[in-house]
Amino acid sequence: MDRNHTGKRIGVLLLFILIAGAIYFWEENHVRLLFAGISPFPEDDYWNTLVNALLRDVLLLIAAGLLFLRRKRIPDRVQRYFPAVVLGAAYLGFAWYMQQKLALDSYFLTTLAIFAGLLNNIVLVILAAVWYHHNPSRLNKAFYFAVYFLCAVAILMDVVYFWQTSMHVQAVFFRNFNIYAIQGVMSSFSKTQLKEIGGCILAILLLFRVTKPRRHKPNVAWALLAVLGFTLLFNLLYFTGSQLGLYALHESGFWSEEQIEKSRQEYRDMLVTPVAMNIISKAAFNKEKVIQATQHKKKELTEKDKEWMYKLGVMRKQSSQPLPSPAYDRIVMLVLESVHRDYIHFYNKDIPAEATPYLDSLIKRYPRIDNYYSSAIPTTEGLNATFRSQLLFDGDVDGADKPSLFRSMQANGFDGYFQSASSRYYNSEFRQYTEQFGMAHYEAREDLENAGYSGASGWGFHNDEMYRRTLEQMKKLKGQKFFYVTKTLDMHQPYPYYATKWADTPESFRNNQIVSIHGMYWVDCTLKAFFKAAEEAGLIDERTLFIITSDHNPHSGGEYTELVKNEKDRQSIAPIPLIFVSKNLAPLENLDNSAYSSQIDIAPTLLCLQGIQPPQRFIGRNLLQQYKEPDCALGFFGDKAYYFSRDMQFVDKIDEPYPQHEYEDALANYVMYTYYVSGLPGDKLQE
Repeated sequence: MDRNHTGKRIGVLLLFILIAGAIYFWEENHVRLLFAGISPFPEDDYWNTLVNALLRDVLLLIAAGLLFLRRKRIPDRVQRYFPAVVLGAAYLGFAWYMQQKLALDSYFLTTLAIFAGLLNNIVLVILAAVWYHHNPSRLNKAFYFAVYFLCAVAILMDVVYFWQTSMHVQAVFFRNFNIYAIQGVMSSFSKTQLKEIGGCILAILLLFRVTKPRRHKPNVAWALLAVLGFTLLFNLLYFTGSQLGLYALHESGFWSEEQIEKSRQEYRDMLVTPVAMNIISKAAFNKEKVIQATQHKKKELTEKDKEWMYKLGVMRKQSSQPLPSPAYDRIVMLVLESVHRDYIHFYNKDIPAEATPYLDSLIKRYPRIDNYYSSAIPTTEGLNATFRSQLLFDGDVDGADKPSLFRSMQANGFDGYFQSASSRYYNSEFRQYTEQFGMAHYEAREDLENAGYSGASGWGFHNDEMYRRTLEQMKKLKGQKFFYVTKTLDMHQPYPYYATKWADTPESFRNNQIVSIHGMYWVDCTLKAFFKAAEEAGLIDERTLFIITSDHNPHSGGEYTELVKNEKDRQSIAPIPLIFVSKNLAPLENLDNSAYSSQIDIAPTLLCLQGIQPPQRFIGRNLLQQYKEPDCALGFFGDKAYYFSRDMQFVDKIDEPYPQHEYEDALANYVMYTYYVSGLPGDKLQE
């Protein structure tokens, strides 16, 4: 017996050595092929990748070994905890989709993140199952089902959201969660897609199964220890491995790889996040507000910070210049919804030329800014940057005393109009916009319906009706001084609206499955019709300026990633169009179309163009003035500050405890300081 037992041990050991050797040689050959042809051969990258691959294989072998040792119990556990198995399978499918969508590597840390995420997403259902099987009553069964159903629906909701945005459900989802948002989302999906979602919910219901009560009940204490212990262990391993990986790269001097790994970790963290807990926290807890109310208030702007801000062009030592006479009597701003600069053929040759011919002609003929970035998303935050030249927005803070583009224009004899395609109740626009931005006249979907307009669907009124209303209002106001903003909706994600017929669609993209291209063709057609009608009505003259821009770039994900190939131009903050149209272009002759700028710069530019001194609290610059400091674009989203210029770009977490560079910390301090100090920029920061 001893000899047979020893022989088995030797056989198992030899088999293990054989398998380990085969895995090593396969992985080594695979990794070497990855770097083949590179001269000189990157030894450090080679070993880093190989070790990562081998650690992943070890992790998978350990997991497979544990399952093999408990193989006799697996059928019973699958049957007893079947709802948890269903949820686990759903998560693994979602995790695979996330990994593919985010282009994550398939090595050690990603695998560890998936293990941790699997446990995080099924732990509540397992605990509910244990409690039910220990105390099998109708009440506990109902509780078990409720936990399972809510967790499964949360994952389904997150899958749909991630499919369109490449991120988990965000707080903004619940901030706008009302009947109008629901109608808009429903109109964005085809009947087939809605049926598929309904089918998934039905499958969730049908797959809930429980076995009959058994004599051998689970030990609740041991189950708690095992489930929570493994969950904690894998989360701890993932967190420790992530930090050790960054530390190793930092100590080895691989700065660029360290920065890339930080970005990868943010994506991997999405795999680990318990989806149900994320959705609950986003619905009930405003993390951004809490952060702003704590650490962010403590930011100070030191002399060193100011020095960096001058070097980066964020702050400017400007000399006082006399303001010109008002250049225009009428300014009309057409704000497109979620339109990226590269949705226009002129900037992106992957967009068919026949899709945006009119926009292309405007760009070639009139002044524009090619590197004009959104400063914030979503819509309200983007409009805040546009009208108030600020990066942060807090709708709960009284805005009646806040300076804005509307208030400055109205104080100087202009009448202010804002026309919204959406419902006045969407995101509390009727209260937020009038109080925060200060326009004298505000009208939304309900007002247009009362005025006799029809054709609204989904998110709201369509471009053609919005432009028809704008033209009719301009005719009534002809000869008067006004600032008129029309905010459209038809390019709203996930899928835009378009009314062009198949037979009228240019053949070059008639059968293209990317709906955003068809949406941009509709945008182009409606803009062309608008300007043609304005010309015929005599509304385009020497004293009228039209501006075409966007409220923000598209949210990351969906067709956005298919259309915009350059990764740096499809971040959360990205370029949007800015085109100036008028018969009188002399006042815009100093506009540099290659300058880097963002939404915070448009308000001070328009005020200076009109001979109006911008408020001191505006942090943007006048795009018609030359500065000694470099031009740059600033943005803020998701507790991160974005910086773009001709020479560099970087993203900085506002609460980053150990920033890599002094200028990152300086920018974080500047962003928070300019929001919270009572006497914002003015001569304190700019001179």
